[in-house]
Amino acid sequence: MARRRKKGGGEDKASPDLTPMIDVTFQLLIFFILCTRFKVEERNHQVQLPKDEGLQSQPSVPKEQITIYCVWDPASLSNKYQVAIGARGRKPVEGSLATLQQIVILPSDGNGEILEKKRLYGMIFDNLVASSETYIDKCGVDRIEKLEISFAVDATKGSASGTAPWMFVSLAIDAAARVNQNRKENGHKELAVTFKFADSLGTYAQ
Repeated sequence: MARRRKKGGGEDKASPDLTPMIDVTFQLLIFFILCTRFKVEERNHQVQLPKDEGLQSQPSVPKEQITIYCVWDPASLSNKYQVAIGARGRKPVEGSLATLQQIVILPSDGNGEILEKKRLYGMIFDNLVASSETYIDKCGVDRIEKLEISFAVDATKGSASGTAPWMFVSLAIDAAARVNQNRKENGHKELAVTFKFADSLGTYAQ
C-alpha cells in the first residue's frame, strides 16, 4: 500500500491504489463479453421485406393492359371496334361495324325492327368479348391487369376530338363486364376497368 505523509508532521493515513482493481474490472468485462452466448431467439430478427421487389430467383411478369377502341366515324355515323395491348398492335374486331340507325331502338320501330337491332347488338357484343378474350389469352392471362375503353374520335388528341355515342361506349362496358365475369368463373383475377381519352405514344399506324 502506498503511504502518503500528511503535511504538518501528522500521522500517516493509508489510501488504496485503485489501478489494479480497474484493470481487473476491465479484464472481467472483456471476458464476459467474449464468452457470453446469446440465445437464438435474441439474435434471430427476421425482417419483413417485400416479396415483389428486389432480387428474385424468378423475375416478376411485366403487367400489361388491354384497350378496347370505339372507332367512331362521324361522317357515316357508324362505329366499329378495335382491340389492342395498350396502344400497340391494334386488331379490328370482325363483325363489329354498325350505324346508330341500325342499333338504336326508336319509338317508331316495330317488333321486327326491334328484334333485328337486338340481334345485331348481341352479335357485336359476342364478337367484342371473343376478340378481347383471344387477345388476352395470346398476351398471357396473368400478364393483363387492366382493361381500358377508349372512345375518343382521335385517340391521339383525346376527348377534344369528340367521342363516340354512349350506345357504343355502353356496349364496350357490357363486353368488359362479361370478360370479367368469365375470368371470375375460370378462377382468374378480375381486371380493373378504366376509361382512356388519349394515347401516350402519339400517332400510330392503324
